[in-house]
Amino acid sequence: MNPPAQKSFTPTQWLILVVAAIGFLFDTYELLLLPLIAAPAIAEILQVPANNPIVTDWVGRLLWIAALCGGVFGLLGGWLTDRLGRKKVLALSIALYSLSPVAAAFSTSLSGFIFFRCTTFVGVCVEFVAAITWLAELFPNKGRRERVLGWTQAFASVGGLFVTGVNGWILKHAGTLPALSLPEPFNGHADWRYTLITGLLPAIPIALMLPFVPESQVWLERRRAGTLRRPSFGELFSPALRRTTLVTAALSACAYGVAFGALQVTPTRIVPGLPDLADQQKALAPLRAEAAQLNAQLNTNAYPRFLQAVADVPGLRELAGRRAKTRIAIRAAQTAAGNTNADDADRNVAKTKLGGLTNSLAQLDGELSQLTASKPEAKAAVMEREKIMGQLGANRAKQEGPDTIIKTRGKDVQLWQELGGLLGRIALAVGLALAVSRIGLLRFFVVPGLLVLPLTYYWLFRNEPTWFQWGVAVAGFLTVAQFSYFGEYLPKVFPLHLRGTGGSFATNVGGRMIGTSAAFLTTNLVAPKLLGGQTPMHIATAAAIVGTTMFVLALGLSFALPEPKDEKSE
Repeated sequence: MNPPAQKSFTPTQWLILVVAAIGFLFDTYELLLLPLIAAPAIAEILQVPANNPIVTDWVGRLLWIAALCGGVFGLLGGWLTDRLGRKKVLALSIALYSLSPVAAAFSTSLSGFIFFRCTTFVGVCVEFVAAITWLAELFPNKGRRERVLGWTQAFASVGGLFVTGVNGWILKHAGTLPALSLPEPFNGHADWRYTLITGLLPAIPIALMLPFVPESQVWLERRRAGTLRRPSFGELFSPALRRTTLVTAALSACAYGVAFGALQVTPTRIVPGLPDLADQQKALAPLRAEAAQLNAQLNTNAYPRFLQAVADVPGLRELAGRRAKTRIAIRAAQTAAGNTNADDADRNVAKTKLGGLTNSLAQLDGELSQLTASKPEAKAAVMEREKIMGQLGANRAKQEGPDTIIKTRGKDVQLWQELGGLLGRIALAVGLALAVSRIGLLRFFVVPGLLVLPLTYYWLFRNEPTWFQWGVAVAGFLTVAQFSYFGEYLPKVFPLHLRGTGGSFATNVGGRMIGTSAAFLTTNLVAPKLLGGQTPMHIATAAAIVGTTMFVLALGLSFALPEPKDEKSE
């Protein structure tokens, strides 16, 4: 007897799909904001150059602080998903990760910026588990549910492409956008602030649509009937669920380990060492050495004296900020006025602007002398810092040509990785539609990784740089597909009253807390301790070792992963 034909999606079901797709898209969008804005944001807040070691240190700290918060509070969010309802927690998590970036955009202190980036990460960690649990229960038909989870999660990879495009547009137009209301010395046209504000985008359509989509009926019915059991963290480790809990968490850690231990460090830490970028690296080497020396002078002497000066003299920080903006504008006008390729009219406009800025700086010199009349050492501290910052600005200008070539190459490789990830999610959705066994489907993505990771990061990196991006794309294909795999798998293997809690433990504790630490493992342990350095060559070899190890572990763990039972809707 032929099975009854499935009815087409109802308007409400289409609305559910749109809400889920937007949620998954902006999951990735919100997370990938951080690599784009972290360094310039911290540099502006601390008033130091973006290449200063203080900035580098805080970027690294922010990554693990955010991952730790996401894991801990994401686990709590999974429990609340089982306790309070899927739709309610989904709505709250989307609101949290939509509003937090806006608050971070107006941050004027490092503590505030870090806090709101952590709450963004928490919102994303909670939203993913709440969304997959909600979807799994709204579509009781097994085949349709698998397609829904597979295809809606594919939009997560679109988020990576979207954030890159949005940030690129903002970089070009930040100077013409409405100025943000910020105190001195902060920049009301800073591109990183506008980029963060775009994190509000998902809140608007979802706020309009959520009232028209239902809560999980099976969860709601059991709660109303009083038969819904209370979720318990301890039950995850009961004899019936212990194996499932530990194996899914470990496999999630392996997938995130490849992503963070290899893919995420590729554009900035590995790509600069490609052999065909050797000329650019050679040109940058002495300039970077000079910048390191200047930053050392700034950190050990000028910056502490400046901080003491602005603490001693009220209004000095604001005046120093106005002076810094004027000096930056003067440098830009000087460049435009001396550009022999520009039209004479444009050069004359730049010269006129330069004259006005020079007069403004002279007026600010007078204000500085007046403000620090009783504390000449404060004026000396401001002038010393300005001198070093000016030298660093000139140094950055000299680096711009070769540095732009290297960064462009890194962005290109990142694009290939994102496209590979998108194709991986699509392939996962196709595999689900073809009813491939869940264990076989996982191994389809894991087994090739045993070859692709060492081939890409050890051999292609050294010998075939033009093919390196293809290897990264395939690695992205094999890795990112696993995120969608667990999004479809996890709701099946935990009972209804533990779906949010169990899925959150696997994804947030296993993946986002443990798995993301692979970045530290690659760059701070394997490369320097085992391989003897932190050059791109060392990092690439470390990425090959860490990534391949994660795929080996995943293959072994796949033999312990339970195949989901054929279930009826609970």
